[in-house]
Amino acid sequence: MRSNYHSVYFEISGFCNARCSYCHSGVQRPDKARFVSPELFRDVLYRLLAKNIICDKTVISLYNWGEPTLNPKLGEIIGVINDLGLRYAISTNASRIPTINYDFVRNLDHMIFSMPGFSQEAYDRIHGFKFHEIISNIDRIIRECRQHGYKGRFSISYHVYRFNVDEMKTCESFADDRRIRFNPYFAILNHWWEINDYIKGTLAPDRRAAAERDLFTLEGVHQVLRSAPKTRYRCPQNDYLNIDENGQVVTCCQIARDHPDYACGNANTDNLNVTLNKKRYQPVCGGCIRSGLAYYLNTALKRPSFYRPSIRQRITLLSLNLEKLSFSNLTKYAIKIAAKIRQQ
Repeated sequence: MRSNYHSVYFEISGFCNARCSYCHSGVQRPDKARFVSPELFRDVLYRLLAKNIICDKTVISLYNWGEPTLNPKLGEIIGVINDLGLRYAISTNASRIPTINYDFVRNLDHMIFSMPGFSQEAYDRIHGFKFHEIISNIDRIIRECRQHGYKGRFSISYHVYRFNVDEMKTCESFADDRRIRFNPYFAILNHWWEINDYIKGTLAPDRRAAAERDLFTLEGVHQVLRSAPKTRYRCPQNDYLNIDENGQVVTCCQIARDHPDYACGNANTDNLNVTLNKKRYQPVCGGCIRSGLAYYLNTALKRPSFYRPSIRQRITLLSLNLEKLSFSNLTKYAIKIAAKIRQQ
């Protein structure tokens, strides 16, 4: 059995209120989706700790497909995290402001704001929210977290589409002004069935045209598939433990709920040895690797080569990195930087 996963994605909300047209959760509203209960959440984490599958250094990310702030018992769920002495992360579209107090920030490792652009036009095309409200919510969340003593990392996950490239620097300036990290990544066709249909050439013509119009990541996709390693490729998904709001261990963060190989077993009720071993050998995995799709999905979500961070963003990243270093590591870091300067 794999022990000490350092990354666990625990879906606490099976719903998302954003209407992202290229995301599985934005396109479909699954009938069986629900919110995780604090009781189930606690039971699963207790079991994972007892079996040494996670440890006190594991960060529990309270998201996968869903919007975690929609869960009406978010405070109780964070209370479970605090009781167990674990740390947690949250990724949000900032449409809702959670109750922020000392308990909220006590074991908060980092928070991500997911953004599809930096204008009302971009939000009309993807998330469907009022842009000025999102900006106001982000400011309030940052301010209240810091007022309660939070000194950790905030970042913006900026989804780069063809239509929002010219808004990147404005969003970066917004991040610079608030001393938070700006992370632009190419948006992908984040829908299992549709990316398969696209590759096979069976995706509806209008849907295909729209995706190619908006997404950079479909350029050269067939060339990537042909050049991808077909044997002995170790999928990075093996290093992540994904659990949905029903306690099911999910095969892969890309698998849709209606896929026959969606789950490997239940983390709360099934044999964990069997469940985690099954995760590595699901039928879908072999075909995904042989087709090159696994390689494509794990490499397409990357930072654009044309993005160059601002001086202020570089300083922000440097200061955040320095804050995480111990004295001995800080000394090593300073020596390394000094050596680079001498070489120039």
